[in-house]
Amino acid sequence: MPRGLYQYETSPRKIEPEYEPIRKKTVRKSNVSKQKKTVKTKYQLQKEKKKVERKNHAKQISIVLIIFGMLLAISYREIHIMEMFNNKKDMENQLALIQKENGQVEKDIKSQESKLDWNIIRQKAINELGMKEANKIVVELERSDNVEKEEKLIKEEKTSILERIVENILY
Repeated sequence: MPRGLYQYETSPRKIEPEYEPIRKKTVRKSNVSKQKKTVKTKYQLQKEKKKVERKNHAKQISIVLIIFGMLLAISYREIHIMEMFNNKKDMENQLALIQKENGQVEKDIKSQESKLDWNIIRQKAINELGMKEANKIVVELERSDNVEKEEKLIKEEKTSILERIVENILY
């Protein structure tokens, strides 16, 4: 678009040219130096190919090793969980056995306690072990001294006002 050319009408617009100006292409010097052609030998090309193949091979091996490591970690975790589950089951079985034994022992203790005769135990303690009974002092108190009696009848207060007045007058 040329500068400074205006159309003289009611709207001020720039005049657009009907052609595009031709510009010269300039080559930068930096591009020229980079575009120098290098001639590579067959040996150098093979060497570069092998280098690329080695990189690809190393990538493939590393991916396989990573996948193998992940699978190993997952399987180790699963094995550990299974061992813990088996330990839990073993402990539950042991607990059940111990509870069964405790129940049997409690049953035996109760049966032995029911068979005990305290008079026989006292006689054996006195005769075989030489134990003595504690001295007992019996104190007898008169019953009239211990209890004070007071009789009061408590009437229910669910009476009407008229009944209360009559009771107060009569009594």
